[in-house]
Amino acid sequence: MLRGNFDTFQEALITLIPYIFIFLGCASIVFLVGGLDRTPWRYSSVADHLQIIVLTAVVILLALVLTFAANRLEGVARSLPVLQGGLMVTFLVSARGATSWFARQRGTNEINGNLHINGRPHETVLVVGVNTVSELFLCSVREFASQVQVAGVLAEDPKMRGRAIQQKPILGTVKELWDILQSLEVHGISVDRIVVATPADRLLPDALKTLLDLEKSSDIVVHFLSERLGFEDFPPVPVSSGRELRIVHGQIALALAEDVKHVNLARKPFWILKRIVDCLVAAFLIFALAPVAALVAFVVAWDVGFPVIFWQQRPGFYGRPFKLYKFRTMGAPHDGRSRRIPDDQRLSAVGQILRRTRLDELPQLYNVLIGDMSFIGPRPLLPRDQCPDYADRLLVRPGITGWAQVNGGRIISPLDKWILDIWYVQNASFMLDFRIALRTVQMILFGDRINTEAVHYARSELGQLPLAEMAEAAE
Repeated sequence: MLRGNFDTFQEALITLIPYIFIFLGCASIVFLVGGLDRTPWRYSSVADHLQIIVLTAVVILLALVLTFAANRLEGVARSLPVLQGGLMVTFLVSARGATSWFARQRGTNEINGNLHINGRPHETVLVVGVNTVSELFLCSVREFASQVQVAGVLAEDPKMRGRAIQQKPILGTVKELWDILQSLEVHGISVDRIVVATPADRLLPDALKTLLDLEKSSDIVVHFLSERLGFEDFPPVPVSSGRELRIVHGQIALALAEDVKHVNLARKPFWILKRIVDCLVAAFLIFALAPVAALVAFVVAWDVGFPVIFWQQRPGFYGRPFKLYKFRTMGAPHDGRSRRIPDDQRLSAVGQILRRTRLDELPQLYNVLIGDMSFIGPRPLLPRDQCPDYADRLLVRPGITGWAQVNGGRIISPLDKWILDIWYVQNASFMLDFRIALRTVQMILFGDRINTEAVHYARSELGQLPLAEMAEAAE
């Protein structure tokens, strides 16, 4: 209707009947498998909106491919998929946004109507940090603490001044805390408490000193949410590289030393540009390889059944856990009598082919697109396989392929993998990434081969690491 200006709608509709039915079938399957119906609209987030965009693109691409195979896209104009995708995304995102806004307004009105019922004393707080934790705290205040008034938010980036999070203004930075408090007093607002939603080890030294000095010299209480929630009570694990590793719920969280931070800041333009390239290439490959992914999904469903996607939580960038996605290559872990089946018996012939050609890793393009992974970087390991002495490999985003994979992959020792990964972290460049990409093609065609020269060179440069010294002494 939009394209034809409502004039030839009936005639165009008849020619589009095959495309319509194919599209509805694709949408029903992709949206259901993608879990688009599982998030209540009032709690939709940016991640949910990104999921809508990705799944909509996949649906339209599949519908176009199948319709082309059926009738060469007869009657389907080139502008139709663009208009269709734009309308779908606009409607789905707008509906969720409107529902969320009305829910927030209703909650605010209910709270405002009960402000003076409980008789509790009012408290004014400032929130430090612009992140998901501060957003959650502000939502919790609105939902549960009618007696708490949030005067505003303090950010770490001065450019955030003047913006708002959860309708609370960002007043400035922590360094400007004294001036902000004086300005609030002019308006008759006295701050009773400061809630820090950023972990203490991630604050800049000057900002942390300002908060601690304020608590010592005034009646204002400073609360760190990470401590209040019990996440700072885990004993630190000493590491030979001069840093601390904190084990939180079995996952490794890094507290980086200042020298490591400076190294990363010095190479910040490279990592930003690398992330942009990852996003562009991932988006292109998701479209280009969608037919291949659909075929692999069909083969997996026929071979090992549903679900066709397998996920596993692994430590990623800075040790933060994420879900790594793959096509399933193994059958159920238990038989009909609930007896455990050995892993070598669960891997089918089709699964071996998918692993050999790396087609089982196609879903990781989604991990790259959303920022959990990069195309090239250290391969993410299981938490139990991540050695604390080699946590430097977590300083960058994990990759689909990496320096360790193209120099031995599955047939070299874990120690050599860690050393090669750390060598890559310290020497990463676009030229090195290009070499890894070329060697990845060679690895897929001819299989894994150990490059003893690369392993020896990396060991010689990282010989100061404790385990490397032990290995060399043993040799």
